Amino acid sequence: MLEFRNQFCLLAATCILLAAGPAFTQSERTNKGLTLKPDTRSAQALYEEATGYLEKRFAELSKQRVPYDPKLETTIKQEQRDLAARNAATLEVRGSPAGNDFYYLGMLYHLSGNSDKALASMRRFLGTEPVGENAQTARAVVVLHAIKKNLIPEAENAVAAYMKGKPQNIDEVYGMESLITDASYRAKDYERMAAHAEAMLNAAKLAMESKQKVNNFKRDDMLLKSSSLLAEANVRLNRKEAAVAAIEELRQVALSLPSGNLFKLANIRLGAIDPSAELRKAFDENENSKANQPPEIIGSQWIDQQPTKLSELRGHVVLLDFWAPWCEPCRHTFPKLQRWHESYKEKGLVILGLTNYYGEAEGRRVTPAEEIAYLRDFKKKNHLPYGFVIADSGANDLNYGVFSIPMSFLIDRLGSVRFIAVGGSETETLALGKMVKKLLDEPADGKAHAETRERSNPDDPQEGEDVLVNMN
Repeated sequence: MLEFRNQFCLLAATCILLAAGPAFTQSERTNKGLTLKPDTRSAQALYEEATGYLEKRFAELSKQRVPYDPKLETTIKQEQRDLAARNAATLEVRGSPAGNDFYYLGMLYHLSGNSDKALASMRRFLGTEPVGENAQTARAVVVLHAIKKNLIPEAENAVAAYMKGKPQNIDEVYGMESLITDASYRAKDYERMAAHAEAMLNAAKLAMESKQKVNNFKRDDMLLKSSSLLAEANVRLNRKEAAVAAIEELRQVALSLPSGNLFKLANIRLGAIDPSAELRKAFDENENSKANQPPEIIGSQWIDQQPTKLSELRGHVVLLDFWAPWCEPCRHTFPKLQRWHESYKEKGLVILGLTNYYGEAEGRRVTPAEEIAYLRDFKKKNHLPYGFVIADSGANDLNYGVFSIPMSFLIDRLGSVRFIAVGGSETETLALGKMVKKLLDEPADGKAHAETRERSNPDDPQEGEDVLVNMN
C-alpha cells in the first residue's frame, strides 16, 4: 500500500505500551478549555504534532515497561485520529487557508480518515499548481481517497499528473496503480483493469531493476500480484493467449532472477489458466537468453569440496541441489544425483548439495561441530560423492527463493540458470536429468548444434526413457 510520510510510525509488536493517559497537547488544552489563549501555530506545526503523535506516545509509554496490549494500541491510534481532526478544525475556524495550508489541512483530514474533506483540501492545493514532494504526496492522497469514493477517473488523473512530476517513488506508483486495478476489478471494468495491471507490472520491474532494489519477498510479491491481475483481466476479456503470455513472461523473469518460489507460483497460476500448458516451454525459450547471473552461494563449511564461487565454475554445468537431512523427498533424489555425478563429472557436471545448520540431527539437539560430523557420516552412508555446502544462515534460500525443498537449479556453462526443478517427484527428476544431458551436450559458447538440440528435446518421451536407462 501507499507509504505516505504521515502514516502511522508504529513500533514493532514487541514494543511496550502504558495504559496511562497522555499529557494534553497545546491544541487539546485549548479544546478542553484549560486555556483561553488561541492556538496560533502554523498549519505545518499542527500537522507535525498529529503525525508524530504515535511515535512520541509510544516513546513515553515504553519507559513504563507495561506489557503489550492490543486494545491500548487501538486506543492510541484513535487518539491520533481525534487529534488530527481537532487540529484540522482549528485550521478551518481561522478562515480561508492559503497555499501550503491546504496541503497540511488535507493531510490532517487524511490522517483522521475524513475522505470527503481530504479530497476537497487536496483539490484546492493542487489547483495552485504546486511542484515538488508535497505535490506528489497530495496526488497520492487523492488516489487513495478517490478510490474510496469510487471516483476512478479522478484517481487516474492524479496518477497521470504524478508521473509528470518529481520526485517519483516506485513503491508509491505501484501502490496507486494497485488501488485502481482493484477498483476496476470490482467495477467489472476489465479493459481498465488490464491497463493498470500492466502499469503495476512496469512499476514492479522498475523496482526490481533499480539501484535500491526491494527485498526478495516484496519483489516476488509485486511481480506475482501484477502479473496475476493482468492475466485475470485478460481471462475476463476472453483473451486467453494474452493471459497465458503474461504468466509465461513471469516464469521467464523467475528463471532469470532466479526465484524458485516465484517460478513455482507462476506454474500454479499458469495451470489454472491453461491446464494443457507446456510447463517446460520456459526453459526452451531461455536457451539463448542473456539471463542475470545467479547469486554467489554462501557456505560456512564445505564437505568434500573446496570452497568455490559460481564465477569460478564457468565452463561447467552446475547443479545446485537445495536439501535437508530431515527432508524425506530430498532422499528420494539421492540415487539420481549420485548416478549423474558418476556418469557426467568428466563431462563437466558439478553438483553441490546446499543445506543449512538446523541445530538437530535425527531428532536430537546438536552443536554445530556435532552437526558437521553428522552430515559427514550422513554423506558416507548415503553414498553421495558430490560436495556439500553448509550455510549458517538462510541467505542461499532467500537469494534463490527457496521456500520448499527439494529444489534444484541448473546453471549452464555460461553461468545462466536454465532450469528449476521444484520438488522431488519422478516427473521433476526426469525432466532435470534430461536437461542435465542437454546442457552438457552444448559447447562452451552456449550454442547447441541443431542435431544436439533435436536429439536432446526435453519434450521427447523416448529421450526420457533413454536417460532413465542410462541413469539406472
